[in-house]
Amino acid sequence: MKYQIILLLLAIWSISLEAQDTLNQKRERLDFAKNYFEIGGSFQPSFTGKYLKNGTVTDYENSAGVVQYLNWGGFHFWGHGEFFITFPLNYLAFKKNEETSSQLLHSVVTGARFYPWRYKEKRITPYGGVNWSAVDFKQVVTPEDHHPSLSKDFMVGLDAGVLYGYKNFSLRLGASYLPNTSWEYPISKTQKATVKTPDFSIQLGLMYSMDMTKSTEEANIEKWNDYPTVSKHALGKSSFGNFFIGAGPSISFSLKKSAYNQSELPYLNERLASSNYFDIAAGYTFNKAGMFTSISFRNPKFETEGFGMTQTIKKTSVLLEVNKFLIDYSGFTPYLGINLAYDRIKYSEVDEDTSRALNFQEFEPGVTLGWDILPGKSQEALILRTNLRWYPLSSFEVDGFKFDFSQLEYNLIQVVFYPERLKKKVM
Repeated sequence: MKYQIILLLLAIWSISLEAQDTLNQKRERLDFAKNYFEIGGSFQPSFTGKYLKNGTVTDYENSAGVVQYLNWGGFHFWGHGEFFITFPLNYLAFKKNEETSSQLLHSVVTGARFYPWRYKEKRITPYGGVNWSAVDFKQVVTPEDHHPSLSKDFMVGLDAGVLYGYKNFSLRLGASYLPNTSWEYPISKTQKATVKTPDFSIQLGLMYSMDMTKSTEEANIEKWNDYPTVSKHALGKSSFGNFFIGAGPSISFSLKKSAYNQSELPYLNERLASSNYFDIAAGYTFNKAGMFTSISFRNPKFETEGFGMTQTIKKTSVLLEVNKFLIDYSGFTPYLGINLAYDRIKYSEVDEDTSRALNFQEFEPGVTLGWDILPGKSQEALILRTNLRWYPLSSFEVDGFKFDFSQLEYNLIQVVFYPERLKKKVM
């Protein structure tokens, strides 16, 4: 409850300051959003790990270290908001230990930061924010590195910091807080120990921003800026519809714990997260109706391992979806829809002595929520799309135990291309 109160107060404060900051400022539609890449490091303090030595639970000290990261995101709402995703690259410990160490990687599935004073270059701009995070934790004990890598996929964290910008570059100094950093970590197949990892980190990053609309023709800039701040997707002259193709990086999460893993493989992850994969789509946008339909292909892979056992789930999925645009807020155009996916699932277990594989096929209904960034509405050949798909009913059985595989698929930034619109521009 305390997080909701903090966010509510922050939102009220932001709205108040935003009104003051923009009282006499003309907000142009093409200044609504700007994309960026950021490279940086996140400092993590030392903590105590635990392992089994000669049958006794033994403590060891993990050195402080730095996680190198890559952020991909964008500024929205005229510099008052920021959406982003974090990819951890590598963990560098300040002090090496040849016998015992840990790997702690924090990736942000998605996050939002709020700037009470809108971001401008040549001034220090403070921010506060919230993120939905995934944390991977593994203890490494030599000579046998067989401990499992555990994940927490639905951690809500808080951000605060400042930016200083010059032209297209910005320097970030920030801090993050994560609650619930206590792990019941398997130190053997039958025994667990409580390990407390750091609940805060400090970031230093260098950002490069780019505005994809700066090359837009002057005639379109004037016309697009005349659109009302709040309007319909189909406002203005537009064709009946256009075909599109799109692709973008995605990640998937299991929403519930696996009863099978809890009972039969308690030393492995109970909820699985996929590695990164591409969402590839083709479809048709009905411009005047303000809706689109598409066919998408995804092939996420989920894997967890420990103490010689490797559990792998490979999903090959094709879906048909229909989505309706809800509103256009200065180019920010959210949509809601339904989808039906055909999934082929290959499940396997491999350990030192045995292996087995199971196959499942099923149709899965789902819900889609997302948004497009549309400065030029239906006149742009290249746009950016974000979508979130929810499959609450997906599951299968292994040895009579339910393996709940309800999924949340998150596609942060998908590049969508309309060939017909580009052809019209050229002609």
